[in-house]
Amino acid sequence: MADFIGWIGSVAFAICGIPQAWECFKNKSAKGISPVFVGLWLIGEVCYITSVLMKFGWVHWMMFNYIANIFSIAVIVFYLVKDRRPKLCPGC
Repeated sequence: MADFIGWIGSVAFAICGIPQAWECFKNKSAKGISPVFVGLWLIGEVCYITSVLMKFGWVHWMMFNYIANIFSIAVIVFYLVKDRRPKLCPGC
């Protein structure tokens, strides 16, 4: 039962970032997203993954959440970086 509850929580947390990552992908932009928020989210995920691996080892439902969140963060960071690059051709 604990694993089932864990999977429910993991899926809920994992899909939290997906709508924002999808919006960035769809709009080809991360305008309005704070880089500080994304940086803190990434640091939190990396630290949490490290601590879980050290304490419990590989737990499938936990790792599903972390991997999905890291993927969402990667998409958002891609568009944050893209938005901040200088445009070589004004108006393009």
